Amino acid sequence: MRKKQSREKQAEEQKSHIRELDRIYRADGRANETAEETERRRSEDRFRTIARRNNTSAEETQQRHSDDRLRASARRNNMCRGRRGQILSQRR
Repeated sequence: MRKKQSREKQAEEQKSHIRELDRIYRADGRANETAEETERRRSEDRFRTIARRNNTSAEETQQRHSDDRLRASARRNNMCRGRRGQILSQRR
């Protein structure tokens, strides 16, 4: 029983390590890519995002839209707060 748990833990740590190395290699590769490669990668990322969204359930889509609205509202509130601060500082 313990050997099985130990093997499972070791396998999970190995997967985690591989994911981390993969992330590092991707980041390193991006630093050396040309503008065309960057554009191709971004285009592929957009296509993957679209494909993933096409496969989401109605509930997931609704949650994403709700999150987007909250983010937009927070951004507007921060912009308004920043403008108010600018106006008040100009009056002084």
